[in-house]
Formats: sequence, C-alpha cells, structure tokens
Amino acid sequence: MLGSIFNGGALAAARAALTGLSRRHEATSANIANIDTPGYQRREVQFESALRQTLRDQLSGPGDPSVLARTHPGHLAAGGGAGAQRGSVPRDVISSRNDGNNVSIDEEMLILAETQIRFQALTQTLGRRLTTLRSVIRG
Repeated sequence: MLGSIFNGGALAAARAALTGLSRRHEATSANIANIDTPGYQRREVQFESALRQTLRDQLSGPGDPSVLARTHPGHLAAGGGAGAQRGSVPRDVISSRNDGNNVSIDEEMLILAETQIRFQALTQTLGRRLTTLRSVIRG
C-alpha cells in the first residue's frame, strides 16, 4: 500500500522531473565552465517530451475522456499553437567566435535561472504533497 503511494503517478513524475532538471543544471554548469574552451560544443538536456509521453502513457489509455481531442482543424493543438510545445522556446545559439565554441553566457544564464526556478517550484510542490500525506497518516 505505501509503496503504491510513494511510487505512483505524481511522485514518480516529480522524481523524474527533478532528475531531468538536475541533469540540465549539470550540463548548463559544464557549458558555463567551458565558455573559453576552444572547440567546445554546448550540451543540452531535453527531457520534457519524454516525461510528457510517460505521464500520458501512465494516466491515460486509449479512448480516455481526459485526453484532449482536436475535433476541428482550426482548434489549437494541446501542446500550444503553431506547432510549439508548451514551456519550450527555440534556443539556437549560433557562435560568431573563431575558436568553434558555441556557448553564449547570456543563453546559459537564462537556462540556469529557468532550471533553478522550475526545480524550486517542483520541490516546494512536492514538499506540500508530502506534508499532506504525513497529515493523513497521522490522522
């Protein structure tokens, strides 16, 4: 019983998201550390689409009424309009440097700040969820 509470749905998704955010933070930190390394190519961690697909597989089956359907070609896609994915912004950094390094400090600092905000929001939400579970267990 307790195993299903701590390993099921929302907590498993939170664990996967925290792992992905942690890996993104590591990659961004490596990018910043190698900003002056000739030939260094920036690393990027994208896990949202895999997380989204895993959640979709866990939470919905075929014909599930909770899944949004496009019943008309004029409707916006569930992930956002014009083919954009929710929460993602194209980040194509083109280096104008002669040494082949394509790291932009401005871009990396933006990604780092965004990752930190998402991590903090997720840990706060997870903390509230665990506090609720603790209250339920204690009665």
